Amino acid sequence: MDAAPLDAGPRGPFALAALVGIVVFAMLAARLDFVCDDAYITFRYARNWADGHGLVYHVGTDAPVEGYSEFLWALFVGVGMKLGIAPEIASRVVSYAAGAALVVLVARASARRFGPSAPATFGATLFAASAPPISAWSSGGMATMPAVTLGFGLFLAATRRVPEGVSIARAAALPAVLASALALTRADGALQVALVLGPLIALGAASTERRRNAAVAFTAAIVSAAAFGLHVLWRSATYGDWMPNTARVKLGFSARATERGLDYVLWNLYSMPGIALAVALGLVGLWLARRALGGPVAASCATALAGTLSYAVATGGDFMCFARFLAPAVPFAALGLAALLHRIPIAPAAGALGLLVSGTSAAASFDVDVLPRGLRASHHFRHNQRLGGVTPTESEYEQWARMKERAADWGVLGRALRTHVPPGSSIVHGAVGAIGYFSGLRIYDRNGLVTREVALREPHEELRSPGHDKMVPSTFFLKDRPDYLGVGIAPGSAADAVRARGWLVLGATERPDELLWGEPTP
Repeated sequence: MDAAPLDAGPRGPFALAALVGIVVFAMLAARLDFVCDDAYITFRYARNWADGHGLVYHVGTDAPVEGYSEFLWALFVGVGMKLGIAPEIASRVVSYAAGAALVVLVARASARRFGPSAPATFGATLFAASAPPISAWSSGGMATMPAVTLGFGLFLAATRRVPEGVSIARAAALPAVLASALALTRADGALQVALVLGPLIALGAASTERRRNAAVAFTAAIVSAAAFGLHVLWRSATYGDWMPNTARVKLGFSARATERGLDYVLWNLYSMPGIALAVALGLVGLWLARRALGGPVAASCATALAGTLSYAVATGGDFMCFARFLAPAVPFAALGLAALLHRIPIAPAAGALGLLVSGTSAAASFDVDVLPRGLRASHHFRHNQRLGGVTPTESEYEQWARMKERAADWGVLGRALRTHVPPGSSIVHGAVGAIGYFSGLRIYDRNGLVTREVALREPHEELRSPGHDKMVPSTFFLKDRPDYLGVGIAPGSAADAVRARGWLVLGATERPDELLWGEPTP
C-alpha cells in the first residue's frame, strides 16, 4: 500500500484522532496525577537559584553537589518561583501541555504518512494517549514529558524534506533549538539526540533523496553538542565534576546494572503488555515501511525506539512507577505501529489490533493485570523494598500509589520540621525531596544524591533498587555531628514509646493526633 510522503500535509482522520486522543490522555493523566518526592529535590535547587544563591541544595556550602538531573527544568521552575508560581503547579501545567502536544504530534505524523488509513492514525494516537508512561509522567513534577515531546519533535523537525530553495542553516534552526533544549533538559538528553540524529547523518549522507536532511541533522547535532559541551564545562567549574552526582550514585554501565535493567524492562513489559506489542509491531512496521519512509527516517525512528529500551537495560533501570525510562520510546513505537496497521488491508482487523495494543497497555493504569502476576515475579527489580522489610509493590499502580503517599507524608514531615526545629539544624535521612524542600534544613543524604562522599563509595554487593545502590546507615554520619540521626512522624499515642527509646517528641504535625519525633545524635 502506498502512502503520502512524511512531510505531506495532515490528511484523513487527523483532527478527530487528535481530539479523541487528547480526551483519553486528559482522563488518564488526571487519574494518575501526583508529584513524586524526587521532584522536590529539583524544586529546592530551583528555589535557592530563584533566591540568588545559585543552583545548590545547601546554601553557603563550599562544595556544592549537583543532586538534580534536569538543568533547564530547574531554571524553568525557578523562573516560575520568581513569578510567584508554586513549582507543583508550574511543573504539572507544562508537563500536561507537553503530553497533550505529544498526542497531537503523533496524530499529525501518522495522518501525514498514513492519512488514508483511519485505523493507523487512530491506533497510533490512542496508544500514545493511553500508555501509562505518558499519562503518569505528564505529572510527577519532573521533566520527563517535556523531554519526551522534545525528542519526538526533534525527530519530526529533522526528517522534514528540505526544499532546494531553503538554506541548510535556516532548515536546521528548529532542529538545533530542539536538540539543544533536549540535551540540557535532562542529563541523558544528549543520548536521545544522538539516537534520533545519528541515523539521519550516517545513512542520509549516502542517500541522494535525504542528503539535505543529513546536512540539517549534522548542523543540529553540532549546535547541540556545543551547548552540551558548554554545560559540562559549567558543571565542572560549579560542582567539581563532569557528571551529575545523580549518575554517581548508580551502578554505572556494568554486568550488575544490565542484570537489573533487564529485569526492569521485562517487569514493565509484562505489566503493560500493550507496550511490548507496540514495540514489536512498531519495529516490524518500520522495516516494512522503510522504502516509503526512506531508510534514514525509518532507521532514526527504530533506533530511538530500540535505543531507549537498550539504555534502560544498560543503566539498571529506574525505581519509579510506570516505566519512566521507557516513556521516550512510546511516540516512536506509536509511529511504527501506525506503519504496521496501515499495511493491514482489512480495516476492522487493523482497528481491532490497535485497540488491543492500547487496551492491554492502559489496563495497568487501573491496576488490572492482563497477564498473570506470576510471569513477572522473577523479574522484581525493586530489591530495597525486600531488604528494608517493606512489602514489595506487586504492580506499577501500587508503586504509583506508594510514591504519591510517601511524597505527601514527607511533605508533612518537612513542614513539621520547619515549625519545630531551629533553622540551621541538620538531620540524616534517606529521602531528601519533600523533607528537604519544606524544612530547609541541612540534610545528610543516606542515598548520596546530594552527598558526594556517599555517591563516591563502592556499591553494595547485593542488588538494590536503582538509586539505592550505595545507601549508608544513619551512623555513617556520626562524624559530622548532625543534630538528629533520624526524624519521623508517629501517632500521638506513641509518645511514651518514643521517649522510652531515648528520642525526643519535638511537636505536633499538621495532622490531628500525630507527632514529630527526632533521634538526637549521641
